[in-house]
Amino acid sequence: MQPTHAVAGIDPHKHTATIALVDVRGGLHGSQSFPITPDGIGDLLTFLLGTELVIDRIGVEGSGGLGRPLMVALSAAGYDVREVQANRTAERRRRRRRAKTDIEDAEAIARETLADPDLPPAGKQTAPDPVWEQLVVISEWRSSLIQQRVRLLTEAEAVLVSLPVGVRSSLPSTSRVLPQLTALADGVATDETLEPADRLKIERLLGSLTDITALTTRIKTLDKQIPSLLGKLGCTLTEICGIGAVTAMDLLVEIGDPRRFSTEAQFARWCGSAPVALSSGEGHGRAHRHRLDLGGNRNVNSLLHIVHVTQVRCHPPAKAYMAKKTSENKTKREARRAHKRQLANVIIRHMWRDDANRRAGSLAALSIAA
Repeated sequence: MQPTHAVAGIDPHKHTATIALVDVRGGLHGSQSFPITPDGIGDLLTFLLGTELVIDRIGVEGSGGLGRPLMVALSAAGYDVREVQANRTAERRRRRRRAKTDIEDAEAIARETLADPDLPPAGKQTAPDPVWEQLVVISEWRSSLIQQRVRLLTEAEAVLVSLPVGVRSSLPSTSRVLPQLTALADGVATDETLEPADRLKIERLLGSLTDITALTTRIKTLDKQIPSLLGKLGCTLTEICGIGAVTAMDLLVEIGDPRRFSTEAQFARWCGSAPVALSSGEGHGRAHRHRLDLGGNRNVNSLLHIVHVTQVRCHPPAKAYMAKKTSENKTKREARRAHKRQLANVIIRHMWRDDANRRAGSLAALSIAA
């Protein structure tokens, strides 16, 4: 009797994980939940070993976050673990008008794993990398500080417009909040006849300015640490026009180990820069219309868009490429999509080369030490 092949889908949460098994014909073979503890992960592995199905692949949603302990354990056990983007299962659920439960999510993850054999490997790093972990901490910390600063500036703007007209007229005529707060701190809007509530508003704004200044100083301190960490990783992404130290850091943090992508096409599909065919009536002919792939990593896609905008503004090769695409009767949106696809190729090639050089250097250092 031939064994039945199947895939598994895991929906991890903070304390529990739910797994569903789906065979190659699409039949559901049950689901079960386990606590994310050493014993719970052991029970999950026992559950997989106890099934009569042959597990070809296991899809994990959020394998770089909540699902990381599961990904590490499953990979160590020899399973082929893949990453399933959360927006892919959400789209499937909306399309089929399904409920939102852990069991439904685990089944949806399994079906996405079954439908796409080319899903990227789970996790961002195949092996621990202390320098990369430092970049992750700095990136997350910096993002949190920026969000706090944006919130303070947004709240300050709402308070500024509620000040008396006489006070507002003495402030700089600009839409930017920070110069107006600085003017308040310099005493431009001092008025002895202000109401107590208005004085409290100004006191609040001055306190916000102090907090914003402290956050800005901390962000700049973090920014100074980024170039040295990029140098330790041998990163050359900053040589690409439009990519600075912060953008290079964000790309490294989001992409992780570039070796988990075997081809440029796989990376482009993962980050959403590979367009999806949107055409009809060509039969066996080549599709002429395409649209944006919403199933990829939106953070990396956003970074690609930023690099594209910068290059089109000041990089002659990018300008020539866009002009070439326009001459081929491509719309501006289609030309932009093609350029982002090209940028994805350039970025992953740089990362592959940097990784190879770094590993060669490590091997040389070990041979010298030996």
